[in-house]
Amino acid sequence: MELRTTKDFAIRRSPGENTPTVTVIAGGEENGPDVGVARVRVPVGASMPAHRHNGSDVIITAVAGQVSISDGSASIDVPAGSSAVIGKDEKVSLRNSSDESAELIVSAGPADFLAGIRQWPDPTHS
Repeated sequence: MELRTTKDFAIRRSPGENTPTVTVIAGGEENGPDVGVARVRVPVGASMPAHRHNGSDVIITAVAGQVSISDGSASIDVPAGSSAVIGKDEKVSLRNSSDESAELIVSAGPADFLAGIRQWPDPTHS
């Protein structure tokens, strides 16, 4: 058992303009757990281009606001209190087209996807 506090979290921003901020809470570190979790803050108008999750199955739960997730042929809206399940081989994009910021909790298993996020730039040091 281990308590993780904000001083342990890795805060990252996806390369590009107007992209979400990702706070990796657990997973993706050497000798870390096989499952990972992150908090994603998606400002109004922010988006992430089409991407895969590095061999991880992902569950995205909106805890505030709403985002749209698209696989290129279909799109779903994920409002607060709802979750989207994304398979490890799916390629998706994400956008916040609403008029309020969105906050998401992202669970990934295995945590390989979060290892990649840990390599993104730290917005607090740029």
